[in-house]
Amino acid sequence: MKLENTLGFIIILLFTNNIYSYNSDNLCEKLINNGDNLAAIEAANKISSHYDKNFCLGKAYLNENMHQQSIKAFQESEKHADLPADQMFSILYKGTAERGLGELSTSSKTFTRGLETAKLGNSKYIEMEHRFLFQLGKSTLAEEKYDDSVDYFSKSIVTSFNDNDRADGYKGLSSAYYGKKKLGKAIEYALKASNMYLKTGALNQYADLQVILSSYHLKDGAPDRSLKNLIKLERFAVDNGSQYYEAKALLEQSLVSKTIGDSLKADATFKKGNSIAKAIGAKDLLLIK
Repeated sequence: MKLENTLGFIIILLFTNNIYSYNSDNLCEKLINNGDNLAAIEAANKISSHYDKNFCLGKAYLNENMHQQSIKAFQESEKHADLPADQMFSILYKGTAERGLGELSTSSKTFTRGLETAKLGNSKYIEMEHRFLFQLGKSTLAEEKYDDSVDYFSKSIVTSFNDNDRADGYKGLSSAYYGKKKLGKAIEYALKASNMYLKTGALNQYADLQVILSSYHLKDGAPDRSLKNLIKLERFAVDNGSQYYEAKALLEQSLVSKTIGDSLKADATFKKGNSIAKAIGAKDLLLIK
């Protein structure tokens, strides 16, 4: 278990050559994978293929939160797509860049266009359908269109091909139901997502869901369950060697204890969690008070 700082919103599918033509073995991609996005932008501009150049350029810009440039690059890559899958990936990333820019309605329209394109393949592009449905769930969630979000996440689960995708869908459903103020459903799907992440070995995602679950239980008027979740997470983090999540669990316990008026427990867990956070340089956790 370790703290990850990666773009987790898309997993590139391993299409065979007759379905997807993008050369993912180019220098730009390698530099992106190494976290050197600025060098990747330079490398992308040297690629001869118009599609490959603009697609990788768009990804590098997106990683740097340069959303306007990213959108422009993905628009250009779409124009030069030779195969439907190449086109759909450009649409998928373009919609993500639009959402990053705060253009939520526009991103939903882009993902809808991508979904309609994928459906033309009569199940040939079912994995792409899944990606567009999931991203539509995220965009409508950000728009606070919770009924639409529930619908899209539910459909994304049906089209999932693996447990990680299903876990992501359950997590999305949990957030959408929370937005609808249906805490029982939010807890139900957060539990499903959490258990599935644990099953697949996605330990960071599992840990994050435990924190979310504890906040749902607290909101639901069950601080005892909230604390139980966080104590369980603390032990889990210790067993798996993650000081980050050990500190996070302790600091969250402090907040719950403070809420129920147990100042002694709140102070003790805060001091211990804060000490660990300082030792490992987890600046984001030092903001928890």
